[in-house]
Amino acid sequence: MNFFFQRNPRRLVEQAGMPGIYGQKDEKQFLTRLETLKALQLRPLVLVIGGFMDQFLGNSYAVSEQYPEDLAGRHDVWFREYYEARFMRKLVHFYASHGKPVAIIGHSWGGDAAVNAVARRVPDCIDLLVTLDPVSRKGPPRNRLANVRHWLNIYIDYSSTAWLDIPNLVARIGGPWEYAVSADVNVACPAEMRHAWAAGMFYRYGEATLRERMG
Repeated sequence: MNFFFQRNPRRLVEQAGMPGIYGQKDEKQFLTRLETLKALQLRPLVLVIGGFMDQFLGNSYAVSEQYPEDLAGRHDVWFREYYEARFMRKLVHFYASHGKPVAIIGHSWGGDAAVNAVARRVPDCIDLLVTLDPVSRKGPPRNRLANVRHWLNIYIDYSSTAWLDIPNLVARIGGPWEYAVSADVNVACPAEMRHAWAAGMFYRYGEATLRERMG
């Protein structure tokens, strides 16, 4: 299944006067119209960033798809792939410049993108950063991210989790960060957790922090 055309907040698509997003041309038109919306029409931003092939696998997309109904009524939830860094930085700046709180949730390569492609490269304040078993060969930053108010890193301890699991094996090859010294809080998942279970990681260990920090 391709999740490409389900990744923009339906509420904003409707406010932009569009029946839906059915192709890249529609999405481009929607994003152009988005810039004309007033601050009062925006809600706090929650940006979910997917990992490798998540457009089709849906591992990270499940975080936004399963977003709690009560929070969905108070937040604008977006989904983007790890390689769309330019758009994500623009989106964060757009919301922050309108005085809206910003939360970023990144899984796997999307965790690396959340930190290195977005959080370290925007001047705006990010209220909450959540990384879900982030992966990249360069590893986590050693120094605190100055513009991030709170960074929660949820990770798998690969010394104790299953080897005979393809997503776990791919993550091992890619370079799991595991404990990040510059995060405010690190949470290690139990041995039965798998790399692909992004929604399970988030809603078991991250949702409470989201509610506390973003309301």
